[in-house]
Amino acid sequence: MRIAILFTLLLLAFTGARAGSVLGDDFNEDESHDYNGMPVMRLALETGYSQWIYNPTGLTPSYERYINTLETGWDFAAQTAWFPWAKGGVGVEWIWFLSKSRRDGVIVDTLGTQVDLSDRVSTVYYGPTFLSRLQFGRFGLIVGGFGAGLVDFHYTWYANGRRSVVDATTYGFVPQVGWEYSFYRLVSMGINARALISDMDDYTYNGKKVTIKQPDDPHYWRFIGLSRFELNAGIRFGL
Repeated sequence: MRIAILFTLLLLAFTGARAGSVLGDDFNEDESHDYNGMPVMRLALETGYSQWIYNPTGLTPSYERYINTLETGWDFAAQTAWFPWAKGGVGVEWIWFLSKSRRDGVIVDTLGTQVDLSDRVSTVYYGPTFLSRLQFGRFGLIVGGFGAGLVDFHYTWYANGRRSVVDATTYGFVPQVGWEYSFYRLVSMGINARALISDMDDYTYNGKKVTIKQPDDPHYWRFIGLSRFELNAGIRFGL
């Protein structure tokens, strides 16, 4: 959670310093005209690389290599936004992370036990987002945002053909910043970097509710991390 607070402060530093700009009360007439000529509505579609920050401990080298493969996946995202202010807007966002891994003969313990493994991880985030846009060159634009919403986690794996399922619903935070270049007034291409900051302390395992037991020390926190970092490219449409 401290990471989430840090990202929040960084984003506020990025947008807060331009708070007047977002509300449109500190730029001159020429600049106001430039921003007011931008699309009021925005649809962004993108996909790219996603790295799940899972990193469990106590694994054998063979099992760790397998999990490292599972931690790397692809994401697909869609965002719609409305800019009631020249430099600021609100919207909703949907992000789907998908990763799969399969390998036979994975050594899972110090006894040398070999297991045929197959895993599939699917995580869906959806929630509102708040955006700020700044001109960067004649046809460039920097767009920063911060959102908070729900995270649906679904993890299915097979060990020697035996199926297990973990399901969980929690919440997450999404800070992000991207750059886009307009090659036509209402169409642009862009890249976007973001983080999903989330964790869970209870889940359903094969239909049974499990709650992670918290230690007696109030300053110690145990959880299963769902956070990840993503680097995407995509297309944006304006209206």
